[in-house]
Amino acid sequence: MNDATAVPTDFEHRLVEAIQPIRHLALAHALYTMMDSGVYGTLTAEPGLTSAALAERHGFDAERFAGFCLYLANEGYLARRTEGADEGAGEGADEGWHLTDKAAALAPFQPWYTLLVGGYAQTFGQLGDVLKKGAPFASRDGAKVGAGSCGMSMFDALPLADRLLDTLPGEGLTVVDLGCGDAAFLTELVRRRPGLRGVGIEPDEVGSRLAAERVEAEGLSDRITIHRGRAADAAAFELPTDGTLCFLTAFVLQEMLEQESEAAVEELLRKTMENHPGAHWLVIEVDHQLDDPGTMAHALGLSYYNPYFLLHVITEQRLEKRAFWDELFDRARLDVVDFAHPDVRVDSTALELGYLLAARDT
Repeated sequence: MNDATAVPTDFEHRLVEAIQPIRHLALAHALYTMMDSGVYGTLTAEPGLTSAALAERHGFDAERFAGFCLYLANEGYLARRTEGADEGAGEGADEGWHLTDKAAALAPFQPWYTLLVGGYAQTFGQLGDVLKKGAPFASRDGAKVGAGSCGMSMFDALPLADRLLDTLPGEGLTVVDLGCGDAAFLTELVRRRPGLRGVGIEPDEVGSRLAAERVEAEGLSDRITIHRGRAADAAAFELPTDGTLCFLTAFVLQEMLEQESEAAVEELLRKTMENHPGAHWLVIEVDHQLDDPGTMAHALGLSYYNPYFLLHVITEQRLEKRAFWDELFDRARLDVVDFAHPDVRVDSTALELGYLLAARDT
C-alpha cells in the first residue's frame, strides 16, 4: 500500500535531495514559458481565466496546457479558485487560475529568465559536446540574450551608466550604443535624460529589428537612430558631428575579444577617439572571478555569476579580470575619468565594472 504520509527511507531522502537540480531544470523552463508566451502577463491583467480560455488565447493545445497549469500549481506558482466545486461542479472543475504571491513576486526578475533560459538553455544543453577537444563554441539565441541583458541592465548597468554620464555636459550629448540589443537600455537612457540623443548599432538581425520597432513604438525616432552592424563597424555609420559623442559598450567588448582579437578591441577604442576628438567611452564589463572561492561563495555569486561565468567559457565570449581592462585602456591611451560599481542594494559583489574614459592628453 502506498502511504503518502510514511517517513521516507534513507535512500528515498537522499534521492529527493540528489534530484533537486533536475526539478529546478524543469521549473526554470516552465516559468520561462509562462512568461515568454504571455500567459504570465494575461493572468496578471485578467486573473481567473480557465485553462481552456488561456489555451485558446495563446494558441496552446487545451489538454496539454491544462497539465502545464497543474504542474505550476504543484510548484506553488498557480492556484485555482474552487468556489464552483463546492456547489457540485465536481472535483476536476476548472474555475479559473490566478498567480500566487510567489509567482507575482517574479515580475521584476523576468529578464534573468529571458537571458539564462531563453538565451542560453540551448547552450547548457550542448555542454557535453562543447567541452570536447577541438569542439566549436556552443550556440545561443542572440535576440533573447540581447533582450534579457537589456532588461537586467535596468537594475544595475543602466543606473550605473546614468550616474557616469553625469560627469559629462548634458547639452548636445549623443550616446552611441554598440551592441544595443533590443534597445531597451538605450531608449530608457534617452528617456531619463531629456537632452540626450542616441545611436544604436546591433549585429543580430532580429535584435536590430526589435530595436527599431521599440524606438518607433516609444515615439523616440526623432532622438534615436538604429543601425544593423558590428561594434567594429562604428566608423562606417554617420554619427552626429555637433555636440559630444560618448561611445557605450555594455558587455560587448568581451565578445570582440573572443570573436576578433584583443588588438581589434584596442584598435576600436583608439580609432573612435582619433576620428571623434573630444569623445568619451563608457564601458561596462564583468570582473572574471570564477577562480576566487570567496567571491563565488557570495549568494549572488553562486546563484547568478557562477552559471554566467560557465556559459562564457563555452560560448564565443571572453571575460577578463579588472586588471586586464585597466591595462588595455592604458595601452589604448585612454584615461579613466570616473569608475563605479552598481548600487550595492542590487549587486553587492562588485563584479560589474563601469568605466568612463577619455583620450589621454599628449
